[in-house]
Formats: sequence, structure tokens, C-alpha cells
Amino acid sequence: MTMTVEDVLAQLDPKLRKTVMSGNTVPETEYAATPSFGLNRALNGGFPYGRQVLIWGSKSSAKSSMCLQTIALAQQEGKICAWIDAEMSYDRNWAEKLGVDTEKLIVSKARTINEMVDVGVKLMEAGVDVIVVDSITSLLPAIYFEKDSDELKQLENTKQIGAESRDFSNACKMLNYANNKVKPTLLIFISQSRNNINAMYTSQQPTGGQAVKFYSSTVVKLFSSESDNQALKGKIHVGDKLIEEKIGRKVRWDLQFSKTSPAFQSGEYDFYFRGNHLGVDSVADLIDTAELLGLISRTGAWYQLDDGTKIQGRDGLINKLKEDKTLYFTILEKIQSLAK
Repeated sequence: MTMTVEDVLAQLDPKLRKTVMSGNTVPETEYAATPSFGLNRALNGGFPYGRQVLIWGSKSSAKSSMCLQTIALAQQEGKICAWIDAEMSYDRNWAEKLGVDTEKLIVSKARTINEMVDVGVKLMEAGVDVIVVDSITSLLPAIYFEKDSDELKQLENTKQIGAESRDFSNACKMLNYANNKVKPTLLIFISQSRNNINAMYTSQQPTGGQAVKFYSSTVVKLFSSESDNQALKGKIHVGDKLIEEKIGRKVRWDLQFSKTSPAFQSGEYDFYFRGNHLGVDSVADLIDTAELLGLISRTGAWYQLDDGTKIQGRDGLINKLKEDKTLYFTILEKIQSLAK
């Protein structure tokens, strides 16, 4: 006799039956926008809630600052955000300059992988929407401590191959299990770049082993060169004088993996650490994205808009959009309509 789906479900344990039946409804994915329009376009809207995201790359590529700006945008939508500070480098003043409401931001410290998991699970159970861990590179595995104690071992007694990767593998499994209990939480891991030395060549990879990348639905690599030709310069006041100094740099992003959008996309944005505008320059990024989508055409140094208006130079168009908010939102709406 052929059994129907209802017959199979009727023979299941009541708890298991509830789990199977609840899985029939798949909620629509919600996205947390980043400060980069180009990256948002590549991600189909931003980082997905209910999933783990890995952001890694070279030093001074503004990984933490980009995440702080992402939190600022999420807070504007009424989301509850948390920052797990593993590097002990969280700067409240800098976060406020990037638009974060620090009064509403939950800041917690974690020195070990175990502490990070404990704090992360509690935040998820409390219904926090966005959790950023900065950074997993600084977290110590359990092998560094005496058994059932917070006392550190002697350094020579901490050598165990794969201890850190094994702990991160278990940590990712536990955090994945804890997620979606109340509502989907966006978990962002920040990781530094480290060298992977092989017989024939040297490559770069994030901290935490393969498990961190495996459990991440989105992997973004940020890179910023320290060369002068990638530096952004501007006039700043030093006493009574106005001098030209480095105020920012170009940051390149590579979408290396994504389960919610096409991967292997790349782009760059301007990041400023000094001057009147701090963080990712969203206006400049909007112009670059509009040009990429054909909404703005360029001939030599001249930019032409849809209405035939011509503006000389990228800096000139940036200043125009900063002054003309109507034009800014018109271009933004056109980009968003193409993304749908």
C-alpha cells in the first residue's frame, strides 16, 4: 500500500513532527545594508539575516569601520545590535563619528572562543538582530588554559596541532544551532589575513581554519594598499595653515563566496579616516555604481546624467550630489529599481 505524506507524519514523534512541518514554510530573507552601494548590489541588498558572514583581509583595510557603519544603518531601521570586542580595540568616539548610536549598542568582551560562543548564544536568545565579533583572530582556544580553569598554561604546553580550528568548528556549529531560535540574527565574523605557506607558493587565508569559511553564507575580502598612489589626499587645517595630507585610501572588496547572490564580484570604494567625511564615502560609491550600471555616462573627464547635464570630474560630481539631495535620491532610486 502506498503511504501518503500525512501517513508518514502521523507515525513520527510529536516533537519531530512539529519540526518537520514547521520546515515547510521558508521565510523570506532579509538583508542588512552595508555603506557601499556597489557591495549591496553584488549582495542582492546586503548581508543576509539568519546567517554567518565572514569579513577578512589585509590590515588597515577598515574591516571594523565598515561593520560599524553597517550597524549604524541597521540601527536606523530599529534593529538591536551588539559588538563582541575580542581585540579590546572598540573606540566609542570613533563609532559615534561613523554614525553608531553607542547608547543603544550592546558591547561585550570575550578573550576566548568559549566566551565568544557563550556571549553570542545569549545575545541570540535575547533577540539581538546583528552581532559583530571583532576579531576571531584574537580569541584563544581552550588548549591555552588549565583544565576547568581560567589560568593560562606555560607556552610550551600549548602546542597542539589543529586546536584552534577544532574549537572554531564546534563554535560555528553551536552558533548556527542557536541562531533562528527567536528571530534570525546576522552574525559577522571579522578575521585578519594570515599566510598559508605551501611547497610552491604562499597564499593568504583567514583565521579559524576551513570551518569558519564553510559555515559562512557570505565571504568578503577587503584589501587596501599602503602605496601612495592608492592614498586619498585632501586639505586639512594644522593650526592656521591649510596643508595637503593623506586623509583616506581606496579599499577593494572581493565577494569570494555567497549563498544568497552571485559570487566572484569585486569593486572598490573610498574610505576616509580624516577630514569632514569619515568612513565609506557613500556618495562617491553611488556614482561609481551608477556608472557601472549605465545610469551615468563618462567621456574623458566629463560625466553626463540622464537629463543631459554635464559635470566635469569625479570630484565635481561628488560635490554636486552632496549639495543636490534631490539628484542624489533620484540616482539612488534608479539603482534600487534595477536591483529588484
